Amino acid sequence: MYILFWFRKSEAKEEVMLRKQYPDYDTLGNICCKVTLEGESVQMGYVHIECRKSVWDAEQQRIIGSDAKIRNHNKRLDEVRIKIERIFSLLQIEFEYVSADMVKDYVTEKKMFRYTITQLCTEYFKDRQLDVKNKLIVQATVDVQENYSRNFLNYLEQEKLLKRPPRSFDETILSGFKTYLLDTNNFSYPHTYKHLVWFKSLFKHSLDKKRIKVNPVEECGIGSDNTKPDTTHLTVEQLSKLACFDFYDLAKRGFITEQTAKKCDLERDAFVFNCFSGMHHCDYTNKAFRIEKYRVDTFLKGSRQKTEKEFMVKLLEPALHVLSKYGGEIKNLPVKSNQKRNDTLKQIAVLVGIPVVISTKIARKTFTDIALNELMMEIKDVVACLGLKNDRYLEHYGRIREKRLAVKMSMSWNDIMKSA
Repeated sequence: MYILFWFRKSEAKEEVMLRKQYPDYDTLGNICCKVTLEGESVQMGYVHIECRKSVWDAEQQRIIGSDAKIRNHNKRLDEVRIKIERIFSLLQIEFEYVSADMVKDYVTEKKMFRYTITQLCTEYFKDRQLDVKNKLIVQATVDVQENYSRNFLNYLEQEKLLKRPPRSFDETILSGFKTYLLDTNNFSYPHTYKHLVWFKSLFKHSLDKKRIKVNPVEECGIGSDNTKPDTTHLTVEQLSKLACFDFYDLAKRGFITEQTAKKCDLERDAFVFNCFSGMHHCDYTNKAFRIEKYRVDTFLKGSRQKTEKEFMVKLLEPALHVLSKYGGEIKNLPVKSNQKRNDTLKQIAVLVGIPVVISTKIARKTFTDIALNELMMEIKDVVACLGLKNDRYLEHYGRIREKRLAVKMSMSWNDIMKSA
């Protein structure tokens, strides 16, 4: 199949007159699309782009220029091409023979596909990848949603529901998927709730893209995630004990091997560093951050992978000690996958005697608690350190404790009366 975009002169009276009057007139026109398949050509029609003939590059199939309007026009051309190619691919799967006229009928939505639920998921993630390319979302978001999709399709396969048409999906399937996640997979309610939100967004998106005629689950309720945010963190005493713990002493006394001591020492350092930097595990692992001096202080600065928001934080002594231990070089800081790191951190908690199931998330929450309740930092400043877009989700990282309020509300009623 060959897709051609071409310039068609405007037939408006004024344009026709100007072309006759001035042979070199830069006429106005519209970009049209034509599809050729096995020697058969069909006009797809206008793509709703108007431009001057001088800026149309027929060879490159692009509009020349770099301003915002032209970028949007060229983006539109890419979208049309992608749409035609995707529909052609689906038609090849659906039919033994595909003609140019068939492609036009489906592209112009004169005819509609009968998508399977698997195809809806596939098309959904093709759209999500385009969003990543256009920097509307990050790849990490798509990766999480793909995991939701896998669990959803596994449930449908187990229940022999994969061949059911999407229009027949109802609250029974939604409820069954919820039970499957909670009971069979032992997922937490918040994690299950996120699956259900994605389930509904899949059908809404499919309706918006006209892959289905109606949204059968639009009125299906999924409740709300009323669970209290988990702000588990290490206390100052626990963090201090962990930072100073000597794993090699345990090895000398025969409690653990030298290899285990080395592994725990490395992972403890990475964890402690993040307790004072507040970084997410993926940002720490990518090492897309830098160390800068400001007067006598040392700052860590970077950009969050998920939100693309800048963050910065002043490093306190324990973090500086860890950095110094690895030659003051970011590249030398120990790195391991999230799962392997969490496995080791659980072992560390037992060895050190800390009654908390430690994970990489606990480091970020510990930083938040220290910032709010020990350093008494303002909420907007903590948001800046964490690289959040706003304070909406700060409650998932930390909460205001009595210690902060005792300091903030240090005046007695007598003090208030005196000042009045």
